[in-house]
Amino acid sequence: MGDVRCPNATCKGALRYFRDLREDEAAATRGVVSGYPGERDEKFRPSAYHRCTTPGCRRVQRKDNWQVGGNLPEGF
Repeated sequence: MGDVRCPNATCKGALRYFRDLREDEAAATRGVVSGYPGERDEKFRPSAYHRCTTPGCRRVQRKDNWQVGGNLPEGF
């Protein structure tokens, strides 16, 4: 993807590099963003999300809106 804002404490400051989700991350992302009305059930599209690549960061967020997202569970 490219350099975008990551609001996590591990990444505050400069822009960070994000990449597309892997299959296992896509399933977990569905659970992370299910609280957003526009992302429930059939409206969820994994291709609309990307993940921060900073070591220790588990942030996933929409490519077009960094405010829609959250952290993947431990182990990702």
